[in-house]
Amino acid sequence: MTDGAESNVPPAPCPGTPQEWRAYLNEYSEWYLSSLDEDELGEVTQEQFDARWLGHDPADERAIAATEERLGVALPPSLRAFLLASDGWGRVAEWIDSLRPCAEFAWFRDEHTGWASEDGGEEDDVFRYGLSIARGEDVFLLDTSDVLENGEYRAYLLAVKYGELSDPCDSFSELLTVGREEIQELMD
Repeated sequence: MTDGAESNVPPAPCPGTPQEWRAYLNEYSEWYLSSLDEDELGEVTQEQFDARWLGHDPADERAIAATEERLGVALPPSLRAFLLASDGWGRVAEWIDSLRPCAEFAWFRDEHTGWASEDGGEEDDVFRYGLSIARGEDVFLLDTSDVLENGEYRAYLLAVKYGELSDPCDSFSELLTVGREEIQELMD
């Protein structure tokens, strides 16, 4: 556990390659696993704890291409590079149990009907065009209707139970940092 001092979560990673993501994720795994109390060890498998790795085997280009074809959208660059380092991940926010493997990415509207009103609005677009990439009480949403110049999608953390949408993030990478900060606050 931390001593309650200022957050020691590093700024949003900007890895451009799977190797850079792997280095960041190795650090993330060590940080998370070293922060667990004995009673929290049940959140990870013995294999994860022994390997000091919260991730999965990397996805390959074929799996990513199949996901993009199934969904009808290209995945943003930071998420593609992440998937080539680890196709899924452990806890990514206080109420998000795991990042899904790419074959399990789904449209938010298909999993949570009734969230987008017929009137339409900016927030409705997030729910209508949001790609859900995590499992848990909350979700990570990538708004595929809001593409930035660098190919990244605007990204959000949604507290489904409360209907609260976070401030927008400019990338999957930034969203991952928001989740990590939530975990750090819980540990503090």
